[in-house]
Amino acid sequence: MSKRLSKDDKLVMMKNMYKSFSKEQVKHLEHTEDVDVRYKCARRYLRELNEGKKGERVKAMEYYKKYAEILEGLDCVDNKLWTDEKKIRAFSDLLDAYAEKCVKLVEHNDRKHLERLKLERQQKQKEYEEKQAKYDKEIAELEAKLG
Repeated sequence: MSKRLSKDDKLVMMKNMYKSFSKEQVKHLEHTEDVDVRYKCARRYLRELNEGKKGERVKAMEYYKKYAEILEGLDCVDNKLWTDEKKIRAFSDLLDAYAEKCVKLVEHNDRKHLERLKLERQQKQKEYEEKQAKYDKEIAELEAKLG
């Protein structure tokens, strides 16, 4: 069985954990009076930090694999090494996936730009109609005076 930690042991462990935390996290922990609650909170912060770092490492490995496929594919194409079909296929698939992403991104940007243009046109139309109504009113008043 695991040994239950004393409050002093928890405080010592938390002091070591504080080195990894932000100032806000340490401040929050220091304002918590119950040592058990503070310790649980500190462990949660540490777990979140470690999981975040793990996620960053996983993402970095994904980028590394894609980069390696790109470099190998470019090497095969540049040096006309058409015998390694696996590398060429992986390179081609990767390029196709990015080409699709680029097309979708351009379409999305075009839609956003179109929406902005339509909105701006509506606003300008409204301003024009307001000015036109103002001029119509002034013309009507002057015609009534001259009448």
